[in-house]
Amino acid sequence: MSSPSGTSRPSGASPTVAAATTTPKSDQDAGVILEEFPPGGPRNEVGLKNSDKMRFKARASIRLHRITTDEVKPVNVASAVGSCTDCQTIAVAFQVVFYKRGTTNIGPENVALAENIDCTRCVTVARAIQYVIPVDDPQSDVPPDVDRLVKAMDKELRFLSSVKTWDQITSDEAMARIQRVLGQYDELSAYLGDAMQTQRADNATPGPSAFPSSSGYPPASPDATTRPSPSPTSTP
Repeated sequence: MSSPSGTSRPSGASPTVAAATTTPKSDQDAGVILEEFPPGGPRNEVGLKNSDKMRFKARASIRLHRITTDEVKPVNVASAVGSCTDCQTIAVAFQVVFYKRGTTNIGPENVALAENIDCTRCVTVARAIQYVIPVDDPQSDVPPDVDRLVKAMDKELRFLSSVKTWDQITSDEAMARIQRVLGQYDELSAYLGDAMQTQRADNATPGPSAFPSSSGYPPASPDATTRPSPSPTSTP
């Protein structure tokens, strides 16, 4: 497997070692799972393997988490494997984490892994999208703008998961649709980590493709100790 495309972190986060991440178990089915504040630790992962000829498959996991401890180290991992002919495979992990403002022990991990195995004319994309947001009270209601973002992304990902054949939409078009949703919430971009890796089977020298720096997302700032302001406010 090739190395991860770059892992990205919101500013204020401490660097993490992506190689320590366990690759999620691959699922064979397209679909979207949405979980708001599930029990357990702040971990979100999705894995998809496409072995079907001429199929477009997209699978996503959306999770919201509240962290009330002094350690903010959520994990978000997307893994996609293409093993087919004339096919496209997309896995998206979308995570939103709320933590108490002023916490300094912050180390989110956000990883995208894509791989082609015995693939012919394949495009395989993994994308990990992670928002790590400081709020006054992590137990309060979800801020309205974040709620709208989650609903919009859920709708978009469900559309992509409904696509069945490779000729209905390209992976580039799918990523552009996701990007348009993110672009509607630029006020949250200071809290965004976005990692993407693309593998194309017909490339002479396939390799990781990091999400373009021209997308408007701020670079990770591991030396920072505070997160930028303004930040979203919680509703009573």
